[in-house]
Amino acid sequence: MNTHANIHIGHSACPHDCPSTCALDVEVKDGRIGRVHGAKDNSYTAGVICAKVARYAERIHHPDRLLKPLVRSGAKGEGQWKEASWEAALDRVAEAFLKAEEKYGTETAWPYYYAGTMGLVQRDSIDRLRHAKRYSGFFGTVCTNAAWTGFVMGTGDLRGPDPREMAKSDCVVIWGTNAVATQVNVMTHAIKARKERGAKIIVIDVYDNATMKQADLGLVLKPGTDAALACAVMHVLFRDGLADWAFLDKYTDDPRGSKRI
Repeated sequence: MNTHANIHIGHSACPHDCPSTCALDVEVKDGRIGRVHGAKDNSYTAGVICAKVARYAERIHHPDRLLKPLVRSGAKGEGQWKEASWEAALDRVAEAFLKAEEKYGTETAWPYYYAGTMGLVQRDSIDRLRHAKRYSGFFGTVCTNAAWTGFVMGTGDLRGPDPREMAKSDCVVIWGTNAVATQVNVMTHAIKARKERGAKIIVIDVYDNATMKQADLGLVLKPGTDAALACAVMHVLFRDGLADWAFLDKYTDDPRGSKRI
């Protein structure tokens, strides 16, 4: 007689370093995860998640996944390894730190890290060790500082509108991101705006990617010319009286350019 699998749904959040930190519904059976879905009751994910996270069970339960520390047993480059206990591995790392500190001082240790699939708590918790040991500081410029600096110079702060507002837009501009492949929920709300409001989708990038193929208007730029296009768009908005001056007067600090640097 056929019986239904004893599957229950667990709730989590995606650990990838994406701005959305998507809410997840995770199938769990006998202590193992199965399919992963975007949370249905979350209005941003709306049951949708990207392909790489949907297949997370393949990573978690892959037979080649490392589950114990490995210590090199041969010469560097030979690929020879042996298992070690967690205690032995931690002792090995701690002893190396102490040896370096004794010889060069505590600032010789530099906790170099970023996000990837660690999530916010795991990523930043290393700072507790850094502060306690007075290790060298770390300014997170690995991959985002250029974008953050430009964004803050343009908007005044590192924040933006609720991404669900895209579904209420009449025109969605996707600039410099292949959202079809890397931000699937952006496309969910952009397509919703197209279907429900007749919104146009404009895609701007330096190559003809999958998102470009979804666009009503696609612009392929030469690398490094984004700023010129942005300035040209602003020029036309001001020249032709298309700028929303009521909005600019309310939400920007110097819309008419009276201040000088």
